[in-house]
Amino acid sequence: MKRIYSFPSLICLALLTLIYACANPFKDIDFQFKDPRTEATVLLQYANANASSAEKIPSNLKIAIVGDDAERIRNLTGGKVIRPSSEGLLGLSIDPNHLPTTQDPVKLSVLAEAEGYLSKLTRINMSDNTNIRQTVQLIDINQPPFGVSATQQTYTGRSITLQTPDLTGTGTKARWILPDNLELKTLGGNDLTGEVRAALYYINPTQANTYLPGHTQTIYNAVDESDRKLSAFLFQSLAYFQLDAFTTGGQIIQGSTGNAEVTVELIGNQRLLNGQLVKEGDVVPFWRYDLNRNIWVRQNTLRIQKDASTNKLFIKTQVSNFSYYALAETQPVCEVGPTFQFQTNLKNVDILYYAKLIDVATNQPVLETYLDLNNGSKRSFSGLVQKTVRLQVFRANNYYGGDMTTPIYTSAPVDLCDGRTIVAPISFETPPTTLSVELVVKCPAGKQVDESKLPANLYVQYQVVGTDTWRDLITLTRTVRQVASNKLEIGKRYRFRATPNPAIGWPLTQRDTLLKVTFYRLNIESDNFCK
Repeated sequence: MKRIYSFPSLICLALLTLIYACANPFKDIDFQFKDPRTEATVLLQYANANASSAEKIPSNLKIAIVGDDAERIRNLTGGKVIRPSSEGLLGLSIDPNHLPTTQDPVKLSVLAEAEGYLSKLTRINMSDNTNIRQTVQLIDINQPPFGVSATQQTYTGRSITLQTPDLTGTGTKARWILPDNLELKTLGGNDLTGEVRAALYYINPTQANTYLPGHTQTIYNAVDESDRKLSAFLFQSLAYFQLDAFTTGGQIIQGSTGNAEVTVELIGNQRLLNGQLVKEGDVVPFWRYDLNRNIWVRQNTLRIQKDASTNKLFIKTQVSNFSYYALAETQPVCEVGPTFQFQTNLKNVDILYYAKLIDVATNQPVLETYLDLNNGSKRSFSGLVQKTVRLQVFRANNYYGGDMTTPIYTSAPVDLCDGRTIVAPISFETPPTTLSVELVVKCPAGKQVDESKLPANLYVQYQVVGTDTWRDLITLTRTVRQVASNKLEIGKRYRFRATPNPAIGWPLTQRDTLLKVTFYRLNIESDNFCK
């Protein structure tokens, strides 16, 4: 009688062949596994927004697929049981009999809830078979990420006041008052279904990039009060906040027919572009993000007020749209900047190298980044305030660090509004170490490998011993069974794990391995993968 094993068992038994080379542990075993779908899929990685917290993923995370198209959603292997992995990864696919099209899109709504965290609705529109991957940050009410203060309540039609705790290190807060019987409008104009959850987020401008649309304060899409397009600019912000509301039935609430009052205290000792400290009576532009058009819209200016009892500066306004808001002056940026084309002795290297732009006038960094230095690769620098800079490139990389003080390349001075292409020759005396992994399937005489019986993908991750972060290493496929990477160093200790489907977990884990060689071969001798 044949024994039946799932694919995770295959991996484990494959490792046994490395230990017991003379035996064949695959005799009389029939392997069965189901490949995850690879079209019209969604991967949502849930994480604690506070990266310094000991709890990286809420331990009691609950997920619900809600909204009109909930019946079209499946897990990655086509089943109807949908739940996140122990590491907060949720894998979803669309029913293959009802795939999204332009005429029949899928509106995917996922409600995430966990005790002690603000609930979060993620809404994704799919009009084709494109795959989507997104990280969803969940905020611990008692341990929010640095630079953010937030609160959430249920709105039933009775007046509520949402007031954030003091923003860490600033002693400032924001308040949003929803009056009685506010008529709410959903994105799409449908009737409300389920409870209404309203949340207020108050964001320190220095930490704003992570939480703003597009994760940037460099704005290319913006219009003025008359809907005229504005040239690209950089927000010089005094305050950011977000008004967020949704229903547990899967609807985003974009606003109301009436106004709600918002009051935001300003962090002290901030300066305007003219160099003066912000004071009572100053007038500053006010901005709203249009969720329908994905652009920033300049509103009327707001006058800075002062609370006589606390001496704190604040703004107060009436709003009817629930979205992101900014109190910010603007500084023009270069819409087109220089492009560097690298001439190097590197090829197919999968690590990036540390670089920075240095202001020639002040010798201070303007931008720190990482670059692809494979021969022929290019990097453009646009959206920056006009300065004359030099590009410096260093040997340090984004995986295991290195020398970040002695540049291996420094460019001639270049204006950040200069749109020309600059050739940058860089030579590495010692290219990075390349680690190769090969999966070898050996068939009996007269037979050959049947690739259709192999898993579509085998994902491999690694972890540096002494850390708790897993990072992607390589992906083996049915047809590409030898893959190379430069992400590891000989002589260091690593842990490895693998899976055919990250959304179901990582069944294979190899712990605490000293990396000694640059080539590994995984041999499988089995008739199960032959024809």
